[in-house]
Order: sequence, then structure tokens, then C-alpha cells
Amino acid sequence: MPALEATVLAPEETYVYCAQRECNWLQALEGDIDTSHFSFLHTGKVEVGHVDPDHPERFQLIDRAPRYHVQATDWGAVYAAYRPAQPGQLYYRFAHFVMPFWTLFPNGPLTDNIIAQAWVPMDDTHVMSFQYAWRHRTQPLSVTRTGAPIPYLERQVATLPNTPDWFGRWVPVANSGNDYLIDRDSQRTVSFTGIASVFGQDSAVTVSMGDISDRTLEHLAPSDRMIVMTRLRLLGAARALRDSGTIPPLVDDPSVSYGARSGDLFAPEAQPWLEAYEETLRQAQHPEMLQAAE
Repeated sequence: MPALEATVLAPEETYVYCAQRECNWLQALEGDIDTSHFSFLHTGKVEVGHVDPDHPERFQLIDRAPRYHVQATDWGAVYAAYRPAQPGQLYYRFAHFVMPFWTLFPNGPLTDNIIAQAWVPMDDTHVMSFQYAWRHRTQPLSVTRTGAPIPYLERQVATLPNTPDWFGRWVPVANSGNDYLIDRDSQRTVSFTGIASVFGQDSAVTVSMGDISDRTLEHLAPSDRMIVMTRLRLLGAARALRDSGTIPPLVDDPSVSYGARSGDLFAPEAQPWLEAYEETLRQAQHPEMLQAAE
């Protein structure tokens, strides 16, 4: 196991969710490292006037087409999607790919967004996701400025009772067999998708690509830069193992990934993006480290 903050917390400090998806593991994982889809797929019908004017995530609704920085890391890859914020500042959303199948996605402020998700292949066309999250992290955007829940933005996944067969565990109630319980009337009026949960919305998109997406038909765009980098890292690790016996990242030293944290932050326009990340990370909450100090 990589030494990710969310996976080394005490059990009583951690939420763990499991859910199965009927597609290849990599196309499911790639949804987690495509940040711009949130402003369309999940909040496409939410306008900036609907949310708290002081909520940092409002900038996703003001500008739904961010720009990107992407870089390889010792543990995989990192990106920052950025948009203009207050005068002289940028709003960043940082996320990571961690070898071999982990994602750390922006779902709140980087100062306490301790979260990680594994996309574990069951076979070529089924994947099980395991999400770990710190219980005390700041919750992401979920309510309007009046305090009412944002429709069709449920974060938890309802699952069917487990059965003893190999693919009978943690199957979402909303799945491809029932069109993800899509509500067409709501889709026309209050929701971009008419599908209740974030996981269900993502599943509808990634599963409808086919069990294994035909990537020869792709037309990649700037918002796919992190996906391109992740594929390059995976292919590079596989070829290095095949050609020279080089062990992939994290196998011998899981602690390499301990510097990875996802989340959003504000920084001056002139500050280099990785410098802003490191500076915020130094000021962030590290509950496991605090417990060790005690």
C-alpha cells in the first residue's frame, strides 16, 4: 500500500466507501483526474448566484474552462487546474495520480482534504473503487446559499445487498441495468443528468464508453493533459520493467507518496504553482503526524 495520508489514519478517523463499476479500471480512474467535468456533469445546472458568494468553489461556476499545469512526480503525476479569482489571485484545484491505480481528487480545501480513491481491477471489464476520507475534513460544495441541498449532488453511493458471486459485492442500486434511475423530468429542469449521485453520474459516462473504450477514436484536448501524463507514466513504468527490470515507483518505498495531497487553494498570480502547493501543504493539517507527535 502506498503511504497516503487517508490510508494511514486511525480507523475511527476514516470513512471507507466501496462501489463497483462495470468498465475497464483505467477509464474509470481517468474520470477522477479530469477536473473540468465537475462543472458540467455534476453542477451543469447550478449557477453562481445559487451558491454562497464566499464559497471558494464558486469560481468553478464562473469559469467552467480552466487552464492547466501538469507534471510527472516520483509517485505518478500531479496537475493544477486554475482560474482567475479575486484581482491578482488564481483559484487552483490540485489532484494526483499515484501508482498504480490511486487518485487524490480535489474535493475541498487542500489544507484538510485528506482523501484517496483506489480503482482496483477485478478483471478487464469490472473495477472496484475504495474511497478513504478523513472524517473531519471540510465538506465540499453541496448546498445553495439558502442552505438547501443542491439537487442531484449526492456524495454517498447506495448499494444492493451483497451476494456470494464474484461480481455481487458493492453493486450500486443505480446501475446500467436500470439506466442509473435517470429522471428525465428532473433532467429537463433541475439537473444536467437526472441521475442522483455523483458516482452514478460518473458511472453513466464511463460505462457508456464501452467495457473497454476504443481509444483510437479519441480527440484529446487541453483538459486531457493529466490523462495523457498518467498514461505516459503507466506505459513508461511497464516498459522499464519489461526492458530493464526496473521496479515501478512505490513498490520498494511506499513513503514516496506521502507528499501528495489534493484540494483547492488561492495563490497570487505571480507565484509559481508548485511553490503555492508546497507552501499551502506546509500550513495544512496532518492529523496522523499530530497524533504521532502526541
